[in-house]
Amino acid sequence: MTSIPDNYARVLFDLHIDSGDIETARVLLTESEELTEALTSPIVSKSEKRAVIDKLFPESTRNFFKIMSDYGDVEYAEDMFSAYDALVLDDRNAVSAEFRYVTEPDDAQISRLKQKIAKDYKKESVELNLVEDKSLIGGFVLTVGDYVLDQSVKTSIQKLRRHFAER
Repeated sequence: MTSIPDNYARVLFDLHIDSGDIETARVLLTESEELTEALTSPIVSKSEKRAVIDKLFPESTRNFFKIMSDYGDVEYAEDMFSAYDALVLDDRNAVSAEFRYVTEPDDAQISRLKQKIAKDYKKESVELNLVEDKSLIGGFVLTVGDYVLDQSVKTSIQKLRRHFAER
C-alpha cells in the first residue's frame, strides 16, 4: 500500500505541470510556516483557504493544492515533494546522490564518481550534490537513496572508541 504523500506525488507527476510552477508551489509550502499553518488550520474556512491558494499559487497548480487542502493533507507537502522528485528522477533514468567531503574532489574525480554511481544503479545520469563537511576530519560520506558509504575519519575514530570501550 502506498502512502498519502506518494499518492499525491504520483498525481502531481501525472498532471505534467510545468516544473517552474511546481517549484514555486514547493517554495511556498516548504518555506512559509504561516502559509502551511493557515492551510492546515481547522479554524480557517475552506473558502478562505481556497482564496489564499488562488492568490498565491500558480494557476496550473491551484486545483491540485485545493484538493490537498480540502482533505487536510497539506501537512504532507514536504514528503509529497520528495516523492515527486524521485518520480521525476526515475522518469529521466537518473539517480540523486550526496557526496560529503573535507577536501573538494576535482572534476575528474567527480566524473568518475558519477560514472560509478550510474553504473551501479543502472541509470543514465547522476545528480550529485557536493557538500563540504569539515566535521568529517578526512575522507568522505556518499549517500545514494538509503545506501550510505561512510569512509570518514570521524566515523573511523568513533568505531575505534567503541571497540576499545568494549574491552
